[in-house]
Amino acid sequence: MEVLEIVVANNVVEFRGEGGDNILVTVAQPAVLSPEELIEKSKIMLLHAAKFGVEEENSGEQRIADAGDEYRLEYHDNGEIRDVSGLVFPDLDAVRDECRRSAEDLWKDALSRGEAPVGWAVRARDRRGDIVATVDFSDLQRASAELDQRPQSEI
Repeated sequence: MEVLEIVVANNVVEFRGEGGDNILVTVAQPAVLSPEELIEKSKIMLLHAAKFGVEEENSGEQRIADAGDEYRLEYHDNGEIRDVSGLVFPDLDAVRDECRRSAEDLWKDALSRGEAPVGWAVRARDRRGDIVATVDFSDLQRASAELDQRPQSEI
């Protein structure tokens, strides 16, 4: 589906496509997010939902896998570890970007619940199971503190 328009209202992101195809994503978010943040979170949710329950033998899956390398992302959130496997990214930089975006979402979610998250946030493993990227909550905390210390004119 080619997305022609994106509409955001009340924590719902609607991706409007050609031929009248639409996808609605409802983001259960206690904190107020900007429309841009809601769109980014929705894209991540769609990416993960697309991989849910897909079997390896699926011929469509094989065509997608040929477009890049396959990874498993692990999420540490509120004391639980969730993983999503079979995600395909074009290169390792894209994997690292996704880890960072996902970790930032987890960080914001935790802060909105009044929690101070610790430990690792998101890590990626390659097909062999080797960790190829990790973003720690402490990394995000340092980056946030550095941003807070910068003069407003630099932001």
